[in-house]
Amino acid sequence: MDINELILSIKQNQAELMTSYCIVNGAIISLKEIQDMGYREFSYRAKCNMPMKLYKYFPNLSTEKGGETVNYSIQALENNTVFMQTPSEFDDVYDSDINFDFNEYEYLRLSEYCNRCQVDISNLSTSKEIGNALIRALRQSFEATKDFHAAFKKQPTSEMEKLSNELFISRLRLELSNKETYFGEPLSRIIRQEFQEYSLDLKNTFRISCFTTTPYSQLMWGGAYANCHKGFCAEYSVLPHEECYHDIYYNLFPLIYCKLRPNMTQRIVKMKDTEITKEGLWDIYFNGALRKSIDWVFQNEWRLLLPMRGKDTLDYNIKFYPITKIFLGNRMSKDDRIKIIDICKKRNIPYTRVKRNPNIFEMQDCETKCEDCIGFNNNL
Repeated sequence: MDINELILSIKQNQAELMTSYCIVNGAIISLKEIQDMGYREFSYRAKCNMPMKLYKYFPNLSTEKGGETVNYSIQALENNTVFMQTPSEFDDVYDSDINFDFNEYEYLRLSEYCNRCQVDISNLSTSKEIGNALIRALRQSFEATKDFHAAFKKQPTSEMEKLSNELFISRLRLELSNKETYFGEPLSRIIRQEFQEYSLDLKNTFRISCFTTTPYSQLMWGGAYANCHKGFCAEYSVLPHEECYHDIYYNLFPLIYCKLRPNMTQRIVKMKDTEITKEGLWDIYFNGALRKSIDWVFQNEWRLLLPMRGKDTLDYNIKFYPITKIFLGNRMSKDDRIKIIDICKKRNIPYTRVKRNPNIFEMQDCETKCEDCIGFNNNL
């Protein structure tokens, strides 16, 4: 085998590796094996391998809110809380985004509405054909009764399905009252609006707080998470047997880093207009919130996932495991270090500054106490 054949072989095997395997908590595992697991097995394995220390990086920045200056990093340190963020605010555009295709969604939803209107579509194969059949049924109902309700001949199977029909009819009326076009374009816009709203609803079914397994990551310190070494990192000690942390312990999961995103369209459409089940929620978690591009594997992230509770943002600051150490950023200013150290002393939390390891690209604890450091006293 010459060099060109060797390079080609490596590339081909690499592609197979990337599509067949994933990384979970630092271990390379068959993607099929992971996907064949249900909630119980995945959760059991996660708990068996959960680290006893988790870490969270904070930027230590102040923001303006309601005319006041607020530093949420300081609040988290003083109150031992973590903020449950909505996934739509994350820096990864794929984060928690479930893969379901609009064209397939359109086909399935038009078919469902035809089913509710008892329109026979057994000989139809495209969204356009099915849409036209639905339009005819809606038009006939409107021309006969000046109403669209009569078109929905099938009795709703649930209150949510009934409300879904009402919403569809209301949107159709609104579209027709505002547009000169007749049925076709309004129907397309309604399905598109449904899809967009459902996508957002799925992404906001839960809130997330993110943790990692090391306080020494160059990439985590150097990016926005710790404000380019000017922030701090909190160490949390996991207490699996403490009853007061029961909900936290059983809602912490490692991320699945992989290349592939499974198409979830059929399963997601089946959930629409129904009460979400435990299995359905796990589908959303497993294929959305817990799946991330292999590009982010350096984070070795664990996530706390909790369902949305309301619109009050105060509900999203929750008590977490006790903080057992604080790591001060290598570039943190003297004033900020003094402030953080003062809080640590009041709360009896050990602290250290991190410095550059001279031999490898990784941060490490500084062996000198901050107050005794020449750099500290000279604001270096």
